[in-house]
Amino acid sequence: MRTVAVVGFSGTGKTRLVVSLIGELKRRGLKVCAVKRCSHGFALDTEGKDTSGFSRAGADGVAMVSPESWAAFGPAPKVEARDLAARLFPDADVVLIEGGKDVRGPRKIEVLRAGVSASLVSRPGELLAVVSDAPVPDGVAVPVFRPDEAAKVCDLILGLEEDNMAEIKLEVDGREVNLNPFVRTFIERTVLGMVTSLSGIDPEPKTISLVIDRTGAAAEERPGR
Repeated sequence: MRTVAVVGFSGTGKTRLVVSLIGELKRRGLKVCAVKRCSHGFALDTEGKDTSGFSRAGADGVAMVSPESWAAFGPAPKVEARDLAARLFPDADVVLIEGGKDVRGPRKIEVLRAGVSASLVSRPGELLAVVSDAPVPDGVAVPVFRPDEAAKVCDLILGLEEDNMAEIKLEVDGREVNLNPFVRTFIERTVLGMVTSLSGIDPEPKTISLVIDRTGAAAEERPGR
């Protein structure tokens, strides 16, 4: 999976660029997912609907499912959009995050537009490229593209190294099992999601150890048994 944030001020054309990138990546046969960062919040839980009643009753999370799609909402997670995207879309080839110019960490493509923004705000170490309809400031040390060059931007994204994967070792009855990238990601995100939902757990734990002993021997060895 490659994760890239498309950032910039309102009105620069971030959404237009993300739409173009999604179309180009899909034409190349890739699985691409998108995340919208809403700095001012949003509302899906419409007053008067059943889901709103569930929330008012105290439900910690609410989901809707139809034959075509699903949606879920609840309290804001204690993880950034990049990590949440990896949990929600573990088998995606590319995840595009729109927004988050002030968020540290993600690799960023910043969008500039004449009359709206003329200077870059991304940190140099995070800036991957610039998309602009006008000349960019002197000294920009990353590739610069026009808004209609989505194919070239996709080439750049696909040339990136994939996001770091966790080191996972699975043994069944003492024999180590080889895991392909999809299964590794699925195990990591599933276990991480369950563990971090527990009270008092660091939302970004460094290591997690899980042992499933179906013989009952471990329980017999515990004191007091």
